Amino acid sequence: MGARLVWAMSNFILFACMAVTAIISLVSVNKYITEGIQHAIGENRAIKIASLVIFALLGFPLSITYSVPFSITADLTADTGGGQGLAIGVLNLAIAIPQMIVSLGAGPWDNLFGGVNIPAFVLAAFFPLAAGVISTPKLPNLSSGSYKSSGFHFE
Repeated sequence: MGARLVWAMSNFILFACMAVTAIISLVSVNKYITEGIQHAIGENRAIKIASLVIFALLGFPLSITYSVPFSITADLTADTGGGQGLAIGVLNLAIAIPQMIVSLGAGPWDNLFGGVNIPAFVLAAFFPLAAGVISTPKLPNLSSGSYKSSGFHFE
């Protein structure tokens, strides 16, 4: 299984998890309106279990996000002579700047919709869906022959 397929699959898993998070939030908010705050304290086990399952599933795309972009960048820049450090630095900026934009924009976005975060979860579901669709044809095919095990560092 290549890096391109793994990356696309992780984006589709993230899309599904964020969509389900929006649904869980909607159910939770509706229960809060109809039943009061008691369900949030631990009364509704279904919401608690569903939330824990989603957070456990989110570990898979997170681990891929932490490794695949860096391994692809290292592989693509290994023979360029321009330095892998510069490419990794640019990749870090490409990751950190959108995170800062989301952090600064999430509060005003929630306020546009009455202070609830459900629209943010819905929006967050569409970005990985778009990334999965775009990454499938756009990411390069890396040959499996370019990887070789370095083995252990002891003899």
